[in-house]
Amino acid sequence: MQKILAAGLAAMLLTAPAVAQQQRESVGDGAQAPLRDLRINEKKIPDVLLLAASAPYSSQGTKSCTQIRASIADLNAVLGTDADAPEAKGGNGGAIAAAGSRAIVGTLIPGFGLVRMVTGADKQEKRVTAALYGGTIRRAYLKGLGVSKGCKPPAAPTAAARAAVPALPADDKDDKKKD
Repeated sequence: MQKILAAGLAAMLLTAPAVAQQQRESVGDGAQAPLRDLRINEKKIPDVLLLAASAPYSSQGTKSCTQIRASIADLNAVLGTDADAPEAKGGNGGAIAAAGSRAIVGTLIPGFGLVRMVTGADKQEKRVTAALYGGTIRRAYLKGLGVSKGCKPPAAPTAAARAAVPALPADDKDDKKKD
């Protein structure tokens, strides 16, 4: 069983170069999960995310479009591009590959959850998740302020993003029921 899982992990890692850079990094992050869980490969949370999470709706640094644009650029540097960026229209392949690699790595190491709890990796992961969430909220808030002040992208969402009509994604299960 472990040989099959190891082969699956190897195949996933070998196919990663064919995917975009961001997706390769996501798969690599999943493969490095044991190192993070043992706190060997722990990265510091960027200050911009810690500040954003501490006060996502702060009006500090929001007086002009230039300030808003700079704050959004700082957040984009650590969060990646926002949903309204043209290069963001690529699907969620990287997220799926990363989740798969984390699942495979997790099954190869007995007591994985216990190791995470004892080493404090769970606690650090919660801190990172909260910082990412706060940064995402801050960026959305800043873009909303940008719209209200008449700023141009990237200090506000693109016109296409504002004009988009919300739609639920197609669910494969619903499609199969219709057949």
